[in-house]
Amino acid sequence: MLFFATYLGGAGNDQGGGIAVDAAGSAYVTGYATSSNFPTMNPFQSINGGGFSDVFVTKLNAAGSALVYSTYLGGNQDDLGRGIAVDAAGNVYVTGDTLSSNFPLSSPFQNVKGVGFDGFVAKLNAAGAALVYSTYLGGNSSDQGRGIAVDAAGNA
Repeated sequence: MLFFATYLGGAGNDQGGGIAVDAAGSAYVTGYATSSNFPTMNPFQSINGGGFSDVFVTKLNAAGSALVYSTYLGGNQDDLGRGIAVDAAGNVYVTGDTLSSNFPLSSPFQNVKGVGFDGFVAKLNAAGAALVYSTYLGGNSSDQGRGIAVDAAGNA
């Protein structure tokens, strides 16, 4: 049974990388957007940070008929969203890879990007309007974040 289907994107090449669903049926999607007109709503970051692509994080209502929030997340180089999870309070956890040396950080575990792509882990609040934390996660070679999970205590 199909509950809903919708398009999500702008005029460029936008691609989904991960999806999660909360207990109320709202869908959370991450991926990357090359579009400068990717649909945003109540965003943490309202414009593409530069480079070829930025991560996007979008929450759709349970009917799939409206954006609850949608935001870019990225810096001045290529940023790709690959995995997403949501906790019981509605906070969203995103991982992926970034080439940006100015990727948005908040209370980082690692505040300097390594060589090539680095993985990242970011947590947005339930409104999608603020970073709870965001950090690089990588070393002296290219690194990627491909999937993420969160436990009942909110640990990613």
